[in-house]
Amino acid sequence: MKWADNEIEMLSPILEQVRKDVGTEGNKNVLVLCSAGGDVALWLAKTLKPGKITGLELDQQLLESARQRACEQGLSDVVDFRRAERRRIPFPEHTFDALVSEFIVYPTSTPTEIGQAEMARVIKSGGVMILTDVIATKPIPQEVRAEFQAIGLDYLCEGTPDDFYRWMKEAHLTDIEVWDVTPVVRRVWQQRRTSVSTARRGFTYLLDEPRYKLGEAIFYIYVRAKKP
Repeated sequence: MKWADNEIEMLSPILEQVRKDVGTEGNKNVLVLCSAGGDVALWLAKTLKPGKITGLELDQQLLESARQRACEQGLSDVVDFRRAERRRIPFPEHTFDALVSEFIVYPTSTPTEIGQAEMARVIKSGGVMILTDVIATKPIPQEVRAEFQAIGLDYLCEGTPDDFYRWMKEAHLTDIEVWDVTPVVRRVWQQRRTSVSTARRGFTYLLDEPRYKLGEAIFYIYVRAKKP
């Protein structure tokens, strides 16, 4: 999903919650998993400076773009973008104060297959894990998925909020909270529908159709937990 600048502004409450949960005190060492074009990592670098941000991304083109942007913004000494591995994080245990995996505001087109246990491994005791995701809690037929893709919704994680809570608990994390931020994102989709010049069926499925719409089958969630 690629959001326009005015849509990003509408989604800013989600980024502000990330900022609050990461915290700005001290020299934070933060990992941004699936960092895409570097937006979240660079945004955090400006927020946390002094601090250290590492972005991991599978897509080589996105990775190069992120590195170039860090250089252009004078943040190369604060942000380090590295090539991700598909199933593991190439860092020792207890390396980071926080881990952010962000799939709502600036999602990557090439997500890893790294689970919560591997994420938790590299977080220090007392550190925080923050995940945002777009989930399908019911089966979505391929023809409906195709209509979603036509309007820009090209990524869905199959799972439920309870699944995310369980996965965090199985990773031995505590203070787990799973928030439904669908109402925030729904307003953006509603605005997008009014701005297009032709009717598209994907908007009808996403905003109106009881079987598949936001809040019934599709949810945007924010997950936060701590490592004891």
